[in-house]
Amino acid sequence: MITVEKLTHQLRTLGLAAGDTVMVHASLRALGPVEGGADGVMAALLASVAPGGTVMAMVSWAHSPYEETLNGKQMSTEEQDAWPAFDPKTAPPEPEYGVLNSALLRVAGVERSNHPDSSMAAVGPHAAYLTHPHPKDDAYGPGSPLERLVNMGGKVLLLGAPLDAVTVLHYAEALADIPNKRRVTYEVPVLDAKGRKVWQQVSEWDSNGILDCYAAEDGMDAVEQIARDYVADGRHREGVTGATKSHLFEAADIVKYGVRCLKNATDSGA
Repeated sequence: MITVEKLTHQLRTLGLAAGDTVMVHASLRALGPVEGGADGVMAALLASVAPGGTVMAMVSWAHSPYEETLNGKQMSTEEQDAWPAFDPKTAPPEPEYGVLNSALLRVAGVERSNHPDSSMAAVGPHAAYLTHPHPKDDAYGPGSPLERLVNMGGKVLLLGAPLDAVTVLHYAEALADIPNKRRVTYEVPVLDAKGRKVWQQVSEWDSNGILDCYAAEDGMDAVEQIARDYVADGRHREGVTGATKSHLFEAADIVKYGVRCLKNATDSGA
């Protein structure tokens, strides 16, 4: 079992430093046993960017109705009535994104954005700035937490997580000025000013296949392909953390790289 102190040292060796703002994607299974479990990993992350650092993650929502309402799918009145409204103070995170997110939401002073499907959480001096506001439309584009992460020189850490997890590349997809990008619509239940549940339609770029060449169900999407190419070009840092290898990216650099890759893919007709 790795100690919090040892994991902190490994994260610092990888490239995290005091004052950094980092968006983390983690696989605790790949990382192996850590003192204190998920809370211990979170403690190491916060220590690795202390003092003055901020840790952010995409936590989403366990009850997001994205699939149930995608592109015109209809829920029955009974289903809509029974579905909980999103409340960032109490909504459970999406388990698919890992148990570290639950630990993040338990940290004192955590801030969480109010987007039901793409909710972001952060802890640290820049937490409120990163998470608020979060546009309901274009959740990953201009005005989003991802844009603010990039603009403030943030980093992206894959803590044993796979290369298809680099959420900041959805910002590259939103920025890329290329034809035939797909948009999707879906509905989310939110609380209005009086605390009543209302269903709201939102729209964003298709994060599951922004272009035809990246939309095959049995193939890599744009995020994974771009991240693989980026690593192959050696523009990142990597090192051992616990029982696995982790990757560290400069958010602005990988976004710029991603925009260029998307344009090249379109120009070549891939």
